[in-house]
Amino acid sequence: MSLIKFMIKSDGCLRAKLLGALTGTLFTSVAWGCTTDCAITVNFTGVYNDETCNVIINNVSNNETVTLPKISTTALQGSGSEAGSVPFDITLKDCPASRTITAFFNSSANAADATTGNLINATGESYSNNVQIRLRKEDGSQVIIDDSTSGQNYVISSSAEQVTHGFSASYYATGNATVTAGLVMAIASIELVYK
Repeated sequence: MSLIKFMIKSDGCLRAKLLGALTGTLFTSVAWGCTTDCAITVNFTGVYNDETCNVIINNVSNNETVTLPKISTTALQGSGSEAGSVPFDITLKDCPASRTITAFFNSSANAADATTGNLINATGESYSNNVQIRLRKEDGSQVIIDDSTSGQNYVISSSAEQVTHGFSASYYATGNATVTAGLVMAIASIELVYK
């Protein structure tokens, strides 16, 4: 546990506003003030837990690109079809011992389709239309973007050994329109939930 001391220097006006906020009253004018510097000491206490996991993608780093293969638009013949699956691994290491940690993907840097649970392709003149990126866990079940309940559980042993799970990314045709040729790019972040 750490103790942090924090000093707020104030004039009487700020003190009156703080007092009004604490008592639930509203001051419309202040009739008193300090003739010298006022000082209010506020003590904050808390616990800082520095035990977090390091995330490694494909045994390289925590910032990697998963490259899907070039495919023909004819490989995606209708809404819901998938093609071009590419495997990738996510390893958690240096984690707190004897914990279960859920890794899930969020769309903080991109948009997700709430209906399909996929990452939406970037837009622009050079980008393919009617195609998304679908992620799957190693058991084949879909990873729903922005849904921590569809994440992958990592069970960390009492010796805190690293744990690796496999995932895959693939193209996914969406909508009733034809998939057009072009670039496909989406960005997702990995978020960890410590249980």
